[in-house]
Amino acid sequence: MKATPMSLVYGCKAVLLLEIQIPTLRVALATKMTNEEKHRLCLQELETLDNKHLQAQKQIELYQARITKAFNKKVKERIFKKGGIV
Repeated sequence: MKATPMSLVYGCKAVLLLEIQIPTLRVALATKMTNEEKHRLCLQELETLDNKHLQAQKQIELYQARITKAFNKKVKERIFKKGGIV
């Protein structure tokens, strides 16, 4: 009998996912779809990603505005004149 490292350590045979052959939901749906349906699904995913990107961009802009406002609170405006000691 041949012994594998897995059987020597754990006392059982290793089972690879390829041996189980249970397709994921995405793979199962992709095999049943026509090319047109696949293209439509891809376009919907891209639109969703675009919307998420826009929302993230808005959040970044709001964050930057808050940081700028907090920084500018501490800045004091000063006017310098020629000949003044700086």
